[in-house]
Amino acid sequence: MIKDYLYNQINSSLEKLACENDVAIVNADDLSTNVPDTVLVNTRVIIMTRQFDINVDYAYRLAHEISHILYGDHEAQAVYQFSEFGKRGEELLAHKNAIRLLMSIELPSNPLKFISYYRVPSWIESYVIQTYNEFNILE
Repeated sequence: MIKDYLYNQINSSLEKLACENDVAIVNADDLSTNVPDTVLVNTRVIIMTRQFDINVDYAYRLAHEISHILYGDHEAQAVYQFSEFGKRGEELLAHKNAIRLLMSIELPSNPLKFISYYRVPSWIESYVIQTYNEFNILE
């Protein structure tokens, strides 16, 4: 299936970006479904809870967590936990940067497909559309 191939390529691109920037990704299979993905900013470690019981897709969550380390304010906080409802400060910045990061890897055919594909929170739709339009202008 093409989506599976593309999805694997997107995840590989995210993992490669993390590796190139000395960010370690730990995929934890033994954590409870209510334990969110966690970023330890100072040690540059991301702990991804594979079975995290949340609607948001793994690739989007990973891009979000990578964004905290690569583009965030490291003085603001030392530890972050993923929240699809984080609409302020560093969480909003990580959401915006995750969208930008994923679109730089694979530009979707339209913003609504991006939202559906990654199951991003509906409240962030305007940022998806804005970023999509910015990328289309650059092409």
